[in-house]
Amino acid sequence: MAHKFARHKKGIGSVNSNNQRIFDTDIIVYRYADVLLMMAEIENALSGKCANYVNEVRKRAYGKNWHPQFAYTDGSYADNELTILHERDKEFVWEGKRWFDVVRMHDANGKSLAFSATANYPADKSILDPSEEYKLLWPIDVNVMSVNPLLKQTPGYEK
Repeated sequence: MAHKFARHKKGIGSVNSNNQRIFDTDIIVYRYADVLLMMAEIENALSGKCANYVNEVRKRAYGKNWHPQFAYTDGSYADNELTILHERDKEFVWEGKRWFDVVRMHDANGKSLAFSATANYPADKSILDPSEEYKLLWPIDVNVMSVNPLLKQTPGYEK
């Protein structure tokens, strides 16, 4: 049985008999919570109800301490999207998903949440400035470009 605080201790490895930290933790690729929150995103994008998926993740996380006050109720598209993102932030700490989440997810105007101060911590400025929109795409490696002269660098990285 997993320790009740295991959610908060991922990625820290273990301490050996010489009191040295060993990073022996498995890297998680996909978990059931990821599937549920992806389903919530899909439902939200289709103007459906996503609260049940969010609440299933929360019920598992809270376990015996679950209380109906922790339940999410569907809101606007933007409210749902931010709730799903914030749930993903809590659920997938140390799993390398956040950047891809904020790039993929959008506000009510269709802009990436990378440009939303509300999606950032602290919420006083966005992750990216609108002038940095090119950073949503990665540059093409110079070695790849040298092998194929027909490739053109991703706009914004031409320097």
